[in-house]
Amino acid sequence: MITGFKEIDEIIMKDQIVEFYSEDRDLLTLFYHRVIVLSSPVKVVIVAERGGIDPTLVERFENIFQKKEEIYIRRAFKAEDVKPTIEAMGKEMIIIDPYHHKRLYTQIVSAIRNAGKVFIFSAMDREKEGSIFGLHTSHSLIKLTRGKRGFSFRIIKSVTIGDIEIPYSFWDIYGKSEGEGLITFMK
Repeated sequence: MITGFKEIDEIIMKDQIVEFYSEDRDLLTLFYHRVIVLSSPVKVVIVAERGGIDPTLVERFENIFQKKEEIYIRRAFKAEDVKPTIEAMGKEMIIIDPYHHKRLYTQIVSAIRNAGKVFIFSAMDREKEGSIFGLHTSHSLIKLTRGKRGFSFRIIKSVTIGDIEIPYSFWDIYGKSEGEGLITFMK
């Protein structure tokens, strides 16, 4: 699984469990749709009663990145459904908002630890909410924040690198910044 951001992918390359989180749900949603398309074919577990995947946004990223592969989706509606849903998906998957119900953390983290390579996307401040055991389980913990001109990844926890922040423009999420703009002419 990849994010498509070279610097981030190099940092998390060898990590089994990577968690991305943000209190900015729109930014997180946009980012995980990009990751789903770039990582396809991929299995996705959505933990929520509604929402999660926007087919139009998936199609937009498929067109941008010229990649159309299978995306296998399962939904866990209740906290009790999360563990069996993750276990049923097998190895390697993307999990969207596993701590959504704010309970049964031990069971959920246990399933995540046995799932092989996992990308987790949490719509909360993971330094204050969710499973503490889950924080220790993740090899990398990365916070997404929105700024005035773009967004940034802040590496909160990593096996290979210290606490750093890597900024990007909003166009980067759509793969549009490379080769565009005034900087190209100045090289």
